[in-house]
Amino acid sequence: METVKNSATTEVTEKSKTYPYRSEILFLYDVFRCNPNGDPFENRPRQDPRTGRIEVTDVRLKRTTRDYILRYKHKENDNLEIFVRAIGDIALTAENRYKEIFGDLPKSGEEDTARQNLIEKCIDVRMFGALVPITGEKGKGKKDKGKDEGANKDSQKGGGIQLTGAVQFNPGQSLHAAEILEIAGTGGFASGEGKKQKTFRREFLVPYALIGFYGVINENIAKETGLTEADVDLLMEALWKGTLSLHSRSKAFHRPRLLIRFDYKDEKVCGYFLDKIELVTNNGLAETSIRSPRDYVIKLDALLEEIQSYKDSLEKVTCRVDRWLNLSPSDLKGEIEKILGNDGKTLVFEVT
Repeated sequence: METVKNSATTEVTEKSKTYPYRSEILFLYDVFRCNPNGDPFENRPRQDPRTGRIEVTDVRLKRTTRDYILRYKHKENDNLEIFVRAIGDIALTAENRYKEIFGDLPKSGEEDTARQNLIEKCIDVRMFGALVPITGEKGKGKKDKGKDEGANKDSQKGGGIQLTGAVQFNPGQSLHAAEILEIAGTGGFASGEGKKQKTFRREFLVPYALIGFYGVINENIAKETGLTEADVDLLMEALWKGTLSLHSRSKAFHRPRLLIRFDYKDEKVCGYFLDKIELVTNNGLAETSIRSPRDYVIKLDALLEEIQSYKDSLEKVTCRVDRWLNLSPSDLKGEIEKILGNDGKTLVFEVT
């Protein structure tokens, strides 16, 4: 049963507190006839050579989150700036990006102030951390006559800001083996001035893949980065709606299917989720022949059994599930309610 706050003011105050839970996240989304995460060499989809499973980096998932907040949310509040992003077509260094936001790079010895600036202003720093080298000087760095050169070097000490993110995701992987298709074609322009022959191109795509990510939120590190409950709510929104909002040619056909967050007290965690869930195809269909959610069932039984063993530490479960995803158990909400019991713990459950 969802907890109801006494007033809007109370809710705002609670949401602004440092995030209090050790949390685990399971996120599943699928891709249709596209390239979920190409390598930097051929733009070929990443694939485990032994299992045939499609790989997606955690950087790609963080990019989805950042882009959603930047496009749809960051003007709503002064503390929703995105630190890791390009300005126009220019990819800035961390130092120049800091100057873009705050005006000047901090001098050595001003790291604490710079760190606080980043935490207060940039939501992706509060979530994922940041590394900003500092090469500024304590003084003007001018060499005084008659003084030892080494003493002047001491006035030019460098430093840096390093914040470990409270939110961390493992690299994602499809829950099944998948094919990679190579498609050849011609470009829209000629290969040279006055030539009739158009340029040739080739591209790679995955016919279908269900991608899974496992993530952890550390409440102790949240105290260091200033991560709040409101930030985590926005993270969950960005994972789901940001995936739906992807609109480049290679990413436009992504659909979120399942997003669950388990919040614990006492620093408890069950551990990596993807080895506790199973994709079972219907009627013995080969994994590489999967083309839609109608071709399989996702078995969460082992995961829920593991969660059951941590029920005394479990405080809250937040779940969003796509209605077209076939799950075992079929009554996921009912099973989670059984685990939570009648102790006033919170379940937020939505079917879309």
